[in-house]
Amino acid sequence: MMSTAVTTRLTPASDRRPNVVKLKVFWKTARKWTETDIAAYHDAAPQLAKQIQDELYWHKTGQVRSNRFTCEDFALRVLAQFASSRGLPLKLETGVRTYRNMEIYGQPEHDRYDSTMYGFTEMVGLTYGASDMQRSHSNTTRLSGPETLLSGDILAQANDRAGVAHHIQLVLDPGPSTISIMQGNSSGVIVRPFTSALRLLGLNRADPQNNAYAGMLLERGHYTRRGSQWDYTNTTTGTVVADFLKIFQPYRWNFAEFNR
Repeated sequence: MMSTAVTTRLTPASDRRPNVVKLKVFWKTARKWTETDIAAYHDAAPQLAKQIQDELYWHKTGQVRSNRFTCEDFALRVLAQFASSRGLPLKLETGVRTYRNMEIYGQPEHDRYDSTMYGFTEMVGLTYGASDMQRSHSNTTRLSGPETLLSGDILAQANDRAGVAHHIQLVLDPGPSTISIMQGNSSGVIVRPFTSALRLLGLNRADPQNNAYAGMLLERGHYTRRGSQWDYTNTTTGTVVADFLKIFQPYRWNFAEFNR
């Protein structure tokens, strides 16, 4: 059997021009996550959450507002604010694509978002849902139970919907008898076909830049252990639910994967 050789033109050795790669940089990666950084994230998460809850900003309408988040967007913001302050990488996956704090420029959404931590969280939040917290091969790792929780970990409400997460809480202060949390939330109806109909009108409930964004003011709550059960109190709304923790799955950010 005869073989056919295929030749490809190579760059001449005399061509010393650099190959320029344009990047979209939300913040520069200065180093990788270490065990020290991971411990620092867990220590810093409660204070970062409070800072985000307390801060005010000028809205484009001219009003002074407090931050509003859907549940998963709030958890993303705490993570990104910590990572960006230390020059640490993030790599987050959704059903659309994988997002990084430094990307090769060219994604269609790149020009929509500022090259800042705020731009990154808004870009990722557009397609990142509560169920993406369950991507334990990429975004998170599954924990064994409430006794393993640390500040900054994730509680994913999933066991009441066939194991698919639809709400997220951020752990602030876990302990043997109480677990305090903070959460974003969503206003109004956020399910299809209602949201699909709104998009035809240019209204996107998942887009932090859109006037129809579903995010709400942050809420606080805590679980109290009662025997083998964990009862929940939302101290912002006054809602009380017995044995509520059983429908949540515990997760931790997959810091090792962020380095890859």
